[in-house]
Amino acid sequence: MLTRTIVAAALAAAGIAAVPSTAYAATAAYTPERVCGKGFHRVEDGHRAMKTKRGVVFGHVYLMYSKRSGKNCVAAIKTAFTGTRTTTGAYIEVKGGGRSEDEQRYRYYAETGHIQGAWKCVRYAGWTRDPDNRVTAFGGRKSWGNCKG
Repeated sequence: MLTRTIVAAALAAAGIAAVPSTAYAATAAYTPERVCGKGFHRVEDGHRAMKTKRGVVFGHVYLMYSKRSGKNCVAAIKTAFTGTRTTTGAYIEVKGGGRSEDEQRYRYYAETGHIQGAWKCVRYAGWTRDPDNRVTAFGGRKSWGNCKG
């Protein structure tokens, strides 16, 4: 506690505010539960970082499921270039069933919508790009999984 007080006092003396950036605050407002809606929960093996080829993380993709409706949803939430419209997308495919994809120039996240997936295997992905459309960050699971409803 003493260390935290000393650091805060040093920052204040230097004229530096110890508050989160507005970009972080805006991103933190978007959780996968909020993006997909009421009743959706994160599933086991349903989270991947969206990384560039060099390993830089631009965001996270989440596979969500609602037991009540039997539907899945995927949310791709940016942590880089938040507030700036960049190409961002999310995708889900249900084995023997449907497929949903959303890709546009979004400021904070992309979301697939709700697709029936109870007791069926799914695969999912999310991606986003830098403002110049030169670097893509991708995350997801290409293999089938989450087959138990």
